[in-house]
Amino acid sequence: MKNNNVQDLTLASVFAAIILVMTFVPQIGFITLGPVALTLIHIPVLIGAFLLPKKYSLSLGALFGLGSLIRAATSPTGPLDAAFVNPFVSILPRVLFVIAAIYLLELFKLVEKKVKHSNIWIFAIVVLITSLGIYYAGQAIISFTTWNETLITLLFFIINVGFITGYYAFIQKKDSLILMPSTLILATVFHTFLVLGAMVLFEYNLVTTYIPSSELFGLILSIAVSNGLVEAILAAFIGTPILYALEQVKNKR
Repeated sequence: MKNNNVQDLTLASVFAAIILVMTFVPQIGFITLGPVALTLIHIPVLIGAFLLPKKYSLSLGALFGLGSLIRAATSPTGPLDAAFVNPFVSILPRVLFVIAAIYLLELFKLVEKKVKHSNIWIFAIVVLITSLGIYYAGQAIISFTTWNETLITLLFFIINVGFITGYYAFIQKKDSLILMPSTLILATVFHTFLVLGAMVLFEYNLVTTYIPSSELFGLILSIAVSNGLVEAILAAFIGTPILYALEQVKNKR
């Protein structure tokens, strides 16, 4: 038992160091591509949620949020970074994200254990949630902008097909690993919605200074889908092999 505690503490310390490096070294944890910023720091947090006890996982989530707060306060890269100085925007969503990831993993484990053909059901859950998100994002953009309805519908249909195809191609090669990428994908999408929702809820005046309130809902949904899906795919492709390797090492010990 003591050896396990030491191992968990050591692994948590390694993940904490990785999170700090990814937070404060430019273009590692937050990759800025013009006006778009992709977040990758959630990946070691998610891996920690798979491998570590809840108290360590929650600590990693809090550290992720604290790092975002400090970075926003000391070296902002955009006008909306000021929102992350508020701990209800930077820290709270990251802690809730870890809690959601933990219980999502437990739910998928229960489905895998209790439900026949569990891989099919898990695949269906992931596809259903992401497809609904993509659909409503497209509808929101159509409702709140003057963009061409047919073009937007076609674009989001292509995005949806591309995501489902990529997700299937990834898991069908390693069918027994569906639990890992599926949890990484949904937890990442949930993280994106939590952070954007917290920005609107707790920093509404700041956000509407740069984004008209009439366009806010549509833009938030479009960002959630575009950034969220890219980050989810990256989390699955980067996190799954790392997580699998670490689990093998941990189980041998």
